Amino acid sequence: MAQVSARRRAYEIIEPGIKRDRLALWFERASILIILASVAGAVSSTVPGLDPDELEGLWLGELVCGLFFLLEYAARLWTAAEHPVFGGANGRGLIAYVTSPLMLLDAAGLVPLFLLALRPQAQGAMLIFQVLRFFRLARYSPALATVGRVLTNEWRPLMAAGLIGLGLLLVAATGMYLIEHDVQPTSFGSIPAAMYWAVVTVVTVGYGDVVPITAWGKLFTGFVMLGGLIFFALPVAIIATGFLAEIRRRDFIVNYGMVARVPAFTGLDGAALAELVSLLRARKFPPNTIIIRKGDEGDSMYFIASGEVEVVLPHQSVALQEGDFFGEVAVLGRVKRMATVIARRTSELLVLDAADVVKFMEQNPRVEAVLRAAMTARQKIQEDEPA
Repeated sequence: MAQVSARRRAYEIIEPGIKRDRLALWFERASILIILASVAGAVSSTVPGLDPDELEGLWLGELVCGLFFLLEYAARLWTAAEHPVFGGANGRGLIAYVTSPLMLLDAAGLVPLFLLALRPQAQGAMLIFQVLRFFRLARYSPALATVGRVLTNEWRPLMAAGLIGLGLLLVAATGMYLIEHDVQPTSFGSIPAAMYWAVVTVVTVGYGDVVPITAWGKLFTGFVMLGGLIFFALPVAIIATGFLAEIRRRDFIVNYGMVARVPAFTGLDGAALAELVSLLRARKFPPNTIIIRKGDEGDSMYFIASGEVEVVLPHQSVALQEGDFFGEVAVLGRVKRMATVIARRTSELLVLDAADVVKFMEQNPRVEAVLRAAMTARQKIQEDEPA
């Protein structure tokens, strides 16, 4: 095995998803726990009635968490040269790495440590930066990272929706000022004063502390509330569409990478692989899970992207690993399943429905030849089994 440098090894440990060995997993779990512990300590410090010993324990915990974050930040700076985007001769450079969103969050997480050492009485500022540490979980959480990418990708339509919302608030406040300012000069004596009512009405919260008393004011309020409901549907639709596009993009990239590792598809051009990816469904099976049962209908075939499965025949078992496939006998022969298949390790499989198998083989004769050769060989093995 080729030796790796200490800096490369450190990068593999601290950067999530680069190398999923035991040490990297332990570091990831420890980082998540320390982030959550630091946020929990910050929240707990605001509870009234804590005795001095409890406060001292919280500050000690903050010191330990802060030192961990400082060492982690220094390690990320040291290993920046190994980063595929920012490191190397063609990378974006250290400045771009330091100013990337996740590194800025890491830097913000160090502020409480320096405030604790230099100005411990600045508890308000310290609390803000302690709570901001929660968003460092985006490094380890695909869901939070997806939210960030969606907001980044959709910022223009979201800004447009925000301008529409501001316009709605201005119209609502102006209309209520004109209708109610004579009868309620305290609450609606100016447009800025009416803006508070407009905000709580547009978001349909309606605290009830400021309400119209005229008939026209009540009628106008109804239209403002309906406008608020319609307005909030706009950013929700934008974000939902962005999520769907991001998920599809991520699934395409993941499936494309898995398909490229299957030998049966070696040699396919990019267009054929892209078409195949659109037909495949990725499924993950935990260990000792039955994937297909003997006697079931052959409605799909499976390609192993990672893991190991066992094909259980009457008198023997066959182990299949990454790059192998199964289920083609029932699909191509149009017969019931002739064996039970069990996942022996956590396995990621690509599933292709029977109709799509036939369609894709018609368009790609080489794939058809590979699958039919495998089917013939496996049928021969089953025929040669002792009765």
